Amino acid sequence: MVNQEIEKLLKVADESETIELKIFQNAVIKNLKAFQLSPTKANKNNLDASRDSLEQKKQEVDQKYFSTPENAPAFPSLRAVVKHLTDAGFKVSKSKISRDKTKNLIRVNPDGTVLESEVRAYTGGLERKSGSIVDLNDVHSRKADKEIEKLDEQISKYRFEREKEQGKYIPKKDFEFELAARAAIFDSGFRHAFNMRARSWIALVGGKPEKAADFLEDLNQMLDEQLTTYATTKVYQVMFTKEDE
Repeated sequence: MVNQEIEKLLKVADESETIELKIFQNAVIKNLKAFQLSPTKANKNNLDASRDSLEQKKQEVDQKYFSTPENAPAFPSLRAVVKHLTDAGFKVSKSKISRDKTKNLIRVNPDGTVLESEVRAYTGGLERKSGSIVDLNDVHSRKADKEIEKLDEQISKYRFEREKEQGKYIPKKDFEFELAARAAIFDSGFRHAFNMRARSWIALVGGKPEKAADFLEDLNQMLDEQLTTYATTKVYQVMFTKEDE
């Protein structure tokens, strides 16, 4: 039943509305599968939220194109429809639209007006030379840019959420914990190396092994200073020197 309702709306929806309806429908399908595999509270909340978003969008499109004839936006005549479609780049003529009217491919109201929803559905079977459906000079074309901008933001949000699920992003606090853990390993490894090799380093340069304790103290102090800088510095300064030619 839901699919039939959406198919009905897709026949009259403009480009941005069509994409939104499909995105929300796919979100419902995805979250339903996730809930069926793991019926947790979080998955149930995601499913309810996606269903609400889809239902809201369906109501918006339905109200926009299937409102009562008294309030629905309409073209004053078939002649006006031909002009608008021609300006939008569709291949249509007065004789063709008259034939299509006879075949009931486009319906005309008793007063001669043609609902905009009828025109949009009719364009689905037309060949187009150039232009876009949003080029139609009707009351809704003025909203096209804002709708597309809103849709781009929604797509970016869905893409970001998907990439988070794929592990491409981690929370900032987790990143900082990771850095701290690595710093601890870094610290432990160096101090162990200092203790193991201090005497050999002293002997290597002809020093006094009995001074190893003082040497270790100085090394550890230097390490403490570097680790403090590593943990607190937000901006690093790097100096490049040019070798003499």
